Amino acid sequence: MRRLWHKLTIAAVFITVPAMASGDAATTRPAFIDTPDACYQVERQDGDSVYLKVAGSCDEKPGRAYIKSNTDSVKIFVEGILWKEMKPQPLSIPDIDASLKKSEDLAKSITIPSNSSEKNMKKAAEKMNTAYQSPAFQSRLKAETERIKHELFGTAVEQYYPDSGNPVPVQGKLAVDERIYVFVSSSMPIQATRNYAASIAKYGDPRIMMVLRGFVGGVGKIQPTIDLVGRVLQRESGCNPITDGECEILPVPFGVDPLLFRRYGIDRVPAVVYVSGIKAEDASLSEGDTKNAAISEYWTIFGDAKLEYLVEQIQRDSGS
Repeated sequence: MRRLWHKLTIAAVFITVPAMASGDAATTRPAFIDTPDACYQVERQDGDSVYLKVAGSCDEKPGRAYIKSNTDSVKIFVEGILWKEMKPQPLSIPDIDASLKKSEDLAKSITIPSNSSEKNMKKAAEKMNTAYQSPAFQSRLKAETERIKHELFGTAVEQYYPDSGNPVPVQGKLAVDERIYVFVSSSMPIQATRNYAASIAKYGDPRIMMVLRGFVGGVGKIQPTIDLVGRVLQRESGCNPITDGECEILPVPFGVDPLLFRRYGIDRVPAVVYVSGIKAEDASLSEGDTKNAAISEYWTIFGDAKLEYLVEQIQRDSGS
């Protein structure tokens, strides 16, 4: 690769050199010219003609501009009109040092203005946080969470959802403070998602659950999410509720929780996370909320593989 880059560099040199308009390319050198003031800069250079354009207002302070010259004299045009003809001055190391020193001094003198809205923004944020933490808002949030759960999953919430207000006696191999989250999305092949649901159903443990990041099509559209969950949890894929009547649903906890995705850094699916040492203050709120639930440790595995295999890998790594 280094050899190829060297060849390309040499080729670029031989392509560029003949493009000079006039004079001996070997004598081309960096130089500077005077400008009407410091706000003028080089727009283009055509042989011995240099065209300047203005970029701001500098109170007519003397300025200089850098060019590449191979002639003894250049004509300087300002906004298309000949301003003067002069000899380019060679660019030397002291000139570069002086420019760098000037830039450093200018940087020290620049002050970033304070945000005039900072105080109002801080007050607004504090007000919003107070409202969010208030018992009234938390009560409404809890009620809305329960409404969505029941609207999405119906009576399955009371039977299988581990955070249900009236849970049935918990069975399974996971302890009370353990969870296995299977993170999925609507973009996954439906059969792959159904395979995970079937595996979770075989375990029969309500602390193993499937999680979506958000509602399909946005929070304002619940029906697409209901349809997706129905297709995933339907035991027989060919069952049609319209023609076949009630279709059997797999007893699998299924949630919509972006906080869980954020807490465990899930940036791709499918992913399986085993968590131990969960202590939640409010079982009806998200365990992805760090203010609501503390954890001891967790393990994550990414990749499309059988859930049984992924659980074995986690069991081996965690020693659980």
